[in-house]
Amino acid sequence: MNLTQAESVKFIPESIKSCKVFFYIAEESFPHLSICIAEGLKELGIEVYSNINYWKISPDSEEYLFKYDPAISHADCSVVVLDKNWLFARLPFPSGLFDANRNYLTIYLDDKDGPWLCLYLHISKEFDFVFRTHYTSPVIYPENITSHADLIFYEENLVPWVFGISQRILQETHHLPSFEQRQKAIISNFRVDQKHIKFGNMPQKIAQGVLFIKEALVAADHPIRPLIRQAFLPLIQKVLLVDETIDSFDAPPESDPYHYLQWVQTGSRHYPQYYQRLKESVACAAFGGWLTPYQTLGKSLVEWWDSWRFWESLATGCVTFHVDFDKYGIKLPVMPENWRHYIGIDLDNMQETVDRIADEPEILERISREGRQWAISHYSPVPTALRFLETLGFLSDLPLFELRDINLVAFPDWSQSEELVYEDLSRLILTLINHPDQNQIALFIDTYNISEANANLTLNSVLMNLIMEEELEVDEGLEITLLQKMNPIQWFSLLPRLQGRILLQHDNSEAIASANAHQLPTYNFNQIQQQRVIQLETGYWQLQ
Repeated sequence: MNLTQAESVKFIPESIKSCKVFFYIAEESFPHLSICIAEGLKELGIEVYSNINYWKISPDSEEYLFKYDPAISHADCSVVVLDKNWLFARLPFPSGLFDANRNYLTIYLDDKDGPWLCLYLHISKEFDFVFRTHYTSPVIYPENITSHADLIFYEENLVPWVFGISQRILQETHHLPSFEQRQKAIISNFRVDQKHIKFGNMPQKIAQGVLFIKEALVAADHPIRPLIRQAFLPLIQKVLLVDETIDSFDAPPESDPYHYLQWVQTGSRHYPQYYQRLKESVACAAFGGWLTPYQTLGKSLVEWWDSWRFWESLATGCVTFHVDFDKYGIKLPVMPENWRHYIGIDLDNMQETVDRIADEPEILERISREGRQWAISHYSPVPTALRFLETLGFLSDLPLFELRDINLVAFPDWSQSEELVYEDLSRLILTLINHPDQNQIALFIDTYNISEANANLTLNSVLMNLIMEEELEVDEGLEITLLQKMNPIQWFSLLPRLQGRILLQHDNSEAIASANAHQLPTYNFNQIQQQRVIQLETGYWQLQ
């Protein structure tokens, strides 16, 4: 057995301790990407500023997520963010934004509908990073690159991004019914079939400068939603009831001040009854985008795939149906696993999906649980903000962890009596030492509210007792790491690499909440003993 300790760092690493982020917000817009990032930054204690006061926190307060301070300009900040709403409002770029001697990074958030970037090379190269939703790989953005030098530059500053989950969505999806209480139905409530997409004020680079196209209409040859309605829904209704009810989005929810505020701020995209339907249903069709053939690749890719529906259904634990991301080139910063976090169908063999659900009906509950855990762990505001900072290079001083194929964490309640703590730790370690795959397992033990010296003393005493009483060989096998003074940024680095949390008789609920570890899959001692370490076809490792 190897006993190691993770190195501790200050609560906020030195590289971002004084970081300030400035967001340029266009009035009367719904900057969802900026909101998700800013909410996470705020939770991390990082200051957020803007050109206007925007996005009220509650109807009873004058507090804004984005705050205007006349004493703070973008030149006073470490990062400056501008999104597509600014460009679509035909607003000029702020004076000096791209100054050659600037001491800040410039970020463009591009969540424009359709398969193209709304910023072309002459503008995009001005930004240090372009965060693009609807990212499809290996398509080169844009396709009309004129030189190899342009291609290299553009690939370097383009970052795959997603809509993600905001605090507003988290609040609506916090209390969920059990899976058994849900209606065995799949919601298919597309209001727009996406056969056409209308553009307005679209910028297009021409030789003379920038041409703003006042209005344009693109007709798609292979939109996904009509294809699903015609070919997939008749098949899936053999195993799930298809609910095609479409909620009315015309009348605001005026009876509740909070919901009315969110309805106004989201541009009428916030409806409580829609979230309720998701929570009461087993599954949701979250398809979107266009199937586009690429002759040079010899395959078709799905573009314009991202949507609020995709993330809302995941957050509610509603089994999310989409196309197979791997097959159709869909790229996220952290990829979900098909048939574990969502159900991705092969458009060339839709019957295969239906047959598997019919053969394994119990798989839906597991996907419901693990899909929600995956989405919130990776794409709620704090991990989104941390990924944002990591991409910009502000998290280079994170500690390294000793990882293995299977990595598990436990949260002992060190405030319990010495006898109870010993009992929990002894059973925990004994269970894993006796596991046939112990040499593939790493155990992380949290030390919330206990000193490093006392935690070491207790754990070493437990190990010595097990060696003497159980005659255990501990020189090889299980890897144990005591986690000392972990902060949210360190947890962000570790959580995506953990396969689960081990339930103890006396867990520390406060420590679990502080680490945001309640979203991890949980295992009791009996489950751990009965499962083996298995490598999946995707390359992932898990306990089965």
